[in-house]
Amino acid sequence: MNADIPRTVNSANAMYGFRELGAEIIPYHSISEIIDQVTKEDIVVDGIFQSEMIFGKFGIKEPNIPYYPSALKEFLGRKIWTDKINSIASDKDKWSAGYFVKPVQEKAFTGKIISSLSDLIGCGNEHEDFDVFVSEPIDILAEWRCFILYDRIIDVRLYGGLSGAEYDGFMYHYDSDVLSKIMEAFVTWEERPAACSIDICYTRDGRTLLVECNDAYSLGSYGLHGIFYARMISARWSQLLGREDVYRYISGR
Repeated sequence: MNADIPRTVNSANAMYGFRELGAEIIPYHSISEIIDQVTKEDIVVDGIFQSEMIFGKFGIKEPNIPYYPSALKEFLGRKIWTDKINSIASDKDKWSAGYFVKPVQEKAFTGKIISSLSDLIGCGNEHEDFDVFVSEPIDILAEWRCFILYDRIIDVRLYGGLSGAEYDGFMYHYDSDVLSKIMEAFVTWEERPAACSIDICYTRDGRTLLVECNDAYSLGSYGLHGIFYARMISARWSQLLGREDVYRYISGR
């Protein structure tokens, strides 16, 4: 992060949270400045690529959790499969079908509905034949990010529900019973992360569905209080690096 002003809102939120937790904060400008000095006891708040460089230093490969964990598949409410982006681009039946396409590689491009050739703009090129998840489209009216820390929901934040210039996400609400069932299934996931998000949505036909899961080390805060955000980052880094989470005592769990 920049020595004066963090580069992103997420970095600023994390910095605030760790400062409130009493952590020592050492600003830097480039990951190359610190990578040789970082130890397993440190937490690096940066982009996905930079974080994965640190994990790689300690032999941790592909730390990301699956977007669609097997333990939670019953809550997807739609079929999801894998394909290649060039396969979709070269097949009219595929690129005109209105499928939602998301890269398997984290943040390779932003997932979107593909219903015309123009929708493929920004999804790589013929030399970047990305593996992608393809799913049947669902008509989403509102979306929420559920923040999970040590098997508990610590906050739920509305982040989707746009209709033109009007923000109408507050007109809808997810089914809390479905969310409870999702959490019951979540704790049966043997390799579940210590911290992650579970994104859910409310659809036009009245269903509450799982959108996807995201790893806490590369997670947008979406307004989550800085202390909770920092604790989530700490929990996941500690789990990945096989060390004690020094902030876990705060929750008594």
